[in-house]
Amino acid sequence: MILTLLLSAAVSCAGQPAETAKNDTTAAITETVTETDTERTTETEPQIKEAPNMQLIPDLKFETGMRLLTQKDHKAGDSFKTFKKHSFYGTTAKNAKWRLAQWDSGPDLSECIIESNDDTITDGKWRTFSYNAEENMMTFRLDTSAYYNGAPAKYGDYWPHLLIEQDDFGVRDMTKKQKAFYSCGSKSIILSMDIRLGDYSITPIDGDWVRAAQFLLYFYVKGVSSNDFCWFGVQLFDNRSDMNDNYIGYDGGKADASGAMIYSIGSRYIYRDKSLWEYAKPKPNGDWVHIEIDIRPFLDDMLEKGLADGYFKVKSLDQLCINGMNMGWETIGTFDHTMYVKNFSLTSYPEGR
Repeated sequence: MILTLLLSAAVSCAGQPAETAKNDTTAAITETVTETDTERTTETEPQIKEAPNMQLIPDLKFETGMRLLTQKDHKAGDSFKTFKKHSFYGTTAKNAKWRLAQWDSGPDLSECIIESNDDTITDGKWRTFSYNAEENMMTFRLDTSAYYNGAPAKYGDYWPHLLIEQDDFGVRDMTKKQKAFYSCGSKSIILSMDIRLGDYSITPIDGDWVRAAQFLLYFYVKGVSSNDFCWFGVQLFDNRSDMNDNYIGYDGGKADASGAMIYSIGSRYIYRDKSLWEYAKPKPNGDWVHIEIDIRPFLDDMLEKGLADGYFKVKSLDQLCINGMNMGWETIGTFDHTMYVKNFSLTSYPEGR
C-alpha cells in the first residue's frame, strides 16, 4: 500500500493526525439537507445508442443549471441547504443536476452573492465559479483569506472548499444497456480534459502549521446491488509536491467521516510530458495541459487492495459502478488560486477502445 501523500479529501493533510482531520468531501454520503432533493428529469439522462462508447457524466454543459449550497452548520449536525438555483443560459434551473459546495470558506456565499452575468457565480471577492459554453470551460477561483482573516491556519481547522458535484448520476434508474457503460468492469474508461493553473499566490503567515492547496477530482464508486463505496480520486494538483504516487487510505478522524476507502491516482500517472509545474514550482498562468488516461487499470488495483484489506463485499468490478463525482479546490492556509478546466469527459468502452 502506497502512502506517500495525505489528501484533505482522505483522512488528513500532511503532518496532521487522522483523529483531527476536518475535511468535508464525505458530504455526498452524510449530508443532512433541509430542502427536498427529489426532483427528477428524463430529458438529460444519458441516452444509449448503438455505439461502442458512451460519455458518462450527465449534463456536461450545465444545461440543467446548478444548485448553490450553503456552508455546513457544524453546530446543527453539519446540515446545509440549497439557497439558490442558477442557470448558465438565462433559463429556469428547476431540475439542476449540479451542485456548488463551498464548505468552510469564510463568509457564506448565500449572504454575499452578486448577481452577475449568466455564466458566473461569484461573491465578487473570494469565490467564483463560471462556465463558458462557447469554450466548454470551467473556472474555479478561491481566495481563502476570508476564512483565516489574517490568522494562521491552526491544528484541526476545517478546509475551505470550492467544489462542483453530482452525488448521483442516476444509474439505478437506467436500462440494463445503459448500466453496462457505467460498470467499473468496462474494458476501458477514458478520463480526458484540458487543465491550466491560473492565478496562484500564497501568503505564508507565521504560525501556519500546514499550507496545502489541492485541486482534486473524485468519482463515486458504488455497489450495483450492495452498499460498497469508494472515493476514487485523481490528483490533479497539490502545491506540496509534483508527480505524486498513488494514495490509498480510509476516511476517518471526524464525527461525520464515512469510513470509506480512498484510492487516488498519483499525478505521475496523469501527467506525461508536462504538468502544472515548472522548475519544481507551481506554474501559474502557464500553458494548457491535456490529460487523457484510462482509469480502468487503477480500478483493478483499487479492488485488489480493498479486498486484501477486507473492505469490499463484492468480488468483481462488474459489481461496482461509477455513480457520482466532485471536483475542485480543497485548501488549508492563505491562498488565492484559480484553476481552468475545459473539454472534461469520462468515456466508457465496454468492449475496449
